[in-house]
Amino acid sequence: MKKIIAVLASFVLSMSVISAQVLKSSGINHTLWTGFGAPLDSVRNDDRAYFHYYGLIETLQARIDIGKFTVEGMLNWGALTNWDGRNFTSLTFANTRLNPFWYTNHNDQGGWWTNGEIDGYYVNFLFHPFEGFDVGMGTRLEWKIGPAPSSLGNFWQPYAHVIQGGLKDAVPGGADVAGYAYYANTYTGWYNGNTKASLGLRYRYKDFLEVGLTIPSGVTTTAPLFNFAFMIHPIEAFSASVAYEGVLQGNGNFYTGLSLYLSNFILDAYLGINGIGGADNDSRFGTGAAITWSFPKVGITIRPEVGFTFWENVDYTASFYFGGRLDFEITKQIILGAWSSCAWGSYNRQWDKLNNDWFGGFIFDIRPDITFAFNNHHSLSIFFDYQNRTRFDNVVRDTWAAGFYWTYK
Repeated sequence: MKKIIAVLASFVLSMSVISAQVLKSSGINHTLWTGFGAPLDSVRNDDRAYFHYYGLIETLQARIDIGKFTVEGMLNWGALTNWDGRNFTSLTFANTRLNPFWYTNHNDQGGWWTNGEIDGYYVNFLFHPFEGFDVGMGTRLEWKIGPAPSSLGNFWQPYAHVIQGGLKDAVPGGADVAGYAYYANTYTGWYNGNTKASLGLRYRYKDFLEVGLTIPSGVTTTAPLFNFAFMIHPIEAFSASVAYEGVLQGNGNFYTGLSLYLSNFILDAYLGINGIGGADNDSRFGTGAAITWSFPKVGITIRPEVGFTFWENVDYTASFYFGGRLDFEITKQIILGAWSSCAWGSYNRQWDKLNNDWFGGFIFDIRPDITFAFNNHHSLSIFFDYQNRTRFDNVVRDTWAAGFYWTYK
């Protein structure tokens, strides 16, 4: 049983949520991506409604551990084509926030984490004065506790997929398909609803306990604020976590999650409440669960998940999504996988007075992929991602992308 739990826990922790961007140990992780397709913007501009080649995007992560110190960083660099043009006359070479998900999921509304954009770089510095205790400062510490809706990888990695079925972080009508819920299981760097650099303290006692506190950049003594998190793993089969972002100020975010490590699967459940103490009628909360089954004898791992978002505003209906990931290890060197999901956005009941046929919107996403692991250092992945988005006003927005990843670790 312990061996099965270790395998499942390794899968969940290594392919967890969008926030898990930093490396877990010393080394280098390099990903080079190139691809083509039809971007989501093509439905709004006929000049873009054709085949696009997206150029090259390179992401390099590095971590160095020397004694009691850790330095880590990332740089995202692109040799990109001209998105608005029909030819290759204008190429851009730049540090960029773009990645493969930008092309299928970008629009002018919703938070960056749901659009598929990333910070173009991060730099973190950590000091470990004694065992289990960390002092950290950086642009993206990414200290995380507990489960949340997953992307199964960083947005620049081969296994990553849209989060929460592709729902946007907006109220009904504020995005094409609204209803994304934020889960504050990453308790570093939140301030006034935005991601920030932060200074933090964390103590971990083996795998039994973790407690952390961070102060985001921009906090003042006249308007103090900090983020707090706590996790306990009292027995082999159970762990629980609690976090709060925005202590001492209004408009905070609460999170709690638990995991059950059973004989042949892991069950994750989570709850997030956004906008506590903020403006009246402005809060929302999300809840969901995921199960990870692993069958080592046949090389199959399955992870279905489901989630709901509910609103304090009684005029807004709930949003809902379900999806799942399947991985099949054909051989030790070839892994075949696929993600698929469906999502229904939130609806504003006040729209009924307009006598139109608006609804919350709908998203269908499917993303098969195959990875060839040549050795312990090099791998090549090929993917295809198709997404159908029906906007709340019934405008259909189809998009797709395909491409290649070369990964070096």
